[in-house]
Amino acid sequence: MSAAFIFYGLITIKLVMAIGVAVVYLRFFNTAAGLKQMTPLDIIVNFLLSAILSDFILDKHISILDFVVVVLIYGMLLYILNRVTFNTDLGRRIFIGSPRIIIQNGEIDEEEMSRLHISAHDLALALRRQQIKSIKDVEMAQIEPNGDFTIVRKGAKKYSIVIIDNGNIDEVALAKIHRSETWLRRELQKRKINDIDEILVAQWHNNRLQIVKKKDQI
Repeated sequence: MSAAFIFYGLITIKLVMAIGVAVVYLRFFNTAAGLKQMTPLDIIVNFLLSAILSDFILDKHISILDFVVVVLIYGMLLYILNRVTFNTDLGRRIFIGSPRIIIQNGEIDEEEMSRLHISAHDLALALRRQQIKSIKDVEMAQIEPNGDFTIVRKGAKKYSIVIIDNGNIDEVALAKIHRSETWLRRELQKRKINDIDEILVAQWHNNRLQIVKKKDQI
């Protein structure tokens, strides 16, 4: 058996294993698959996965056993990271981020635009894409964690704001509706909800608090 046949046979086995790992990752760990958006966390995870797979395929000194061990460690760390990210407010802020308001009631927040490195041309382009001719026609505009613009016209139907996500209070969202955590907990007690972890999602819409518990049917 020639050395070339053994070499390319090993490469084939590595490619099959790499494809298998990539499929498992995309099926079970890729958080952007459902919403079709990329968060900073997704970019980091995809970059690391690409590095692991490419090194495994091309570096003949990395054995299959080494690859399996690295993938197991990577999967365990990714599982912990996802739990921290989607089950704690701090994790979400660090790895995903929060929406940032740049226009409120037709007034531009210049400091926020400067922090986000958004120019007047960027803002004008986003408005033109929404067929909006004047900033004064904008009720609210914000930058989502994935970089998209969300723009609400004046007179449009009020948009809902998620203030509890999977048992985690979004303090930024509370500030948007000019409410406090004390107010929120008092409202929950009125509905005989003592543990925020019971809540899958709570949103503020049309000046009303709407709650879906984790055991409820949506």
